Amino acid sequence: MRIFFILNFTILFSSILFARPLVYTDYEYYDIYPTNKHNLEESMDSASPLLSFGSIRHATVNWKINYSYKREIKQGICSISEVKTKVNILYVVPKIAKLHKSPSGTKKVFNRYYVVLKKSLRKHSNLAVSAANEIEEKLVKIKPLNNDCELIKKDAKKLANSIIQKYKKKNKDFEIRTYEGFLEGVEAEKLL
Repeated sequence: MRIFFILNFTILFSSILFARPLVYTDYEYYDIYPTNKHNLEESMDSASPLLSFGSIRHATVNWKINYSYKREIKQGICSISEVKTKVNILYVVPKIAKLHKSPSGTKKVFNRYYVVLKKSLRKHSNLAVSAANEIEEKLVKIKPLNNDCELIKKDAKKLANSIIQKYKKKNKDFEIRTYEGFLEGVEAEKLL
């Protein structure tokens, strides 16, 4: 009976310390109206609401991280005992309009392109999950202070914001580095 209790306590304790971020994913679509399978890129360029770094994008990932934590005071020492994060990911992607009659083969070509596009976008969302993981790891390691929970609160906010900014920069750099390569890969595969 005692071994069972220790095992349950250990599992519960480690799951609290090493919680994984909750990830919520949503999609926002914009309609495209291709006239044939050879002008999908042109259709996306003309319909896309996305502009980044001076050029039209066919898709993007927007993410936001919310975090919360519990502070506790034991024997006059304030510390962070638990951190939880939630990642909201929004993919903005094209789709062939429902009522649009696409010529033969257009949907097949678009669907192949769409699979490659989603795979590329997932790499961006992985950065958001990595940021949330780092927040969970580092906030519980903030140095405990004597009766100063307000200072812990400020330190936690500063640290979490710096982690988010670091990953936003990584995301921006990744997009700049990989978007043209993504388009070249799409062209090499003759997907568009």
